[in-house]
Amino acid sequence: MTYDPGLVARIADALVNMSERGVRQKNVFGGRGFLIGKSAFAIAWNDGLLVKTPRAEYERLLEQRGVTPFQPDGESAMGTWLVVDAEVIADDPELSDWLQRGLRAIR
Repeated sequence: MTYDPGLVARIADALVNMSERGVRQKNVFGGRGFLIGKSAFAIAWNDGLLVKTPRAEYERLLEQRGVTPFQPDGESAMGTWLVVDAEVIADDPELSDWLQRGLRAIR
């Protein structure tokens, strides 16, 4: 898999604008992951985003258009990780909303 470097830059900028500290990047699942400590909360993956979500929000978020469970290699869904299509995060406010969900999931 590959990832969109432009999306990586947008994510990094959004996290700075959200005043998030201690975020590091690492290659994860063939994408570019964003982590705090050892916990990944978002991954730029292809032209979309993988986001860890709080368990209480997972089912409701699956009802949104352009959001599907993350199922690597077609296996069962991986925890509360979701795939968010590029068009869902095309605008910065929506991207920030998804990043905030990921941060809530690891806190």
